[in-house]
Amino acid sequence: MTESTHQLIASALRLDPGERTVIVNAILASLDDASDLHQDAQIRDAWKDEVRTRIADMDSGRVKTIPSAEAWKMIDGESQISD
Repeated sequence: MTESTHQLIASALRLDPGERTVIVNAILASLDDASDLHQDAQIRDAWKDEVRTRIADMDSGRVKTIPSAEAWKMIDGESQISD
């Protein structure tokens, strides 16, 4: 730990509990925000990969597409997949 870190902690410990709580919450929120941004980027990248895979599957004919009306019927249990 650096000297400035030690000084910052010592200064923070001289504050009343309410002020320390504000500081702790601000620091934790900044960590959450950084983590969320990293996680959001990972999720976005994963979805890009998934979309590319699905498009390639459709373009190559590996998967069969169906009209959305038929998909909704299947979801509602009114229809089954037909070949």
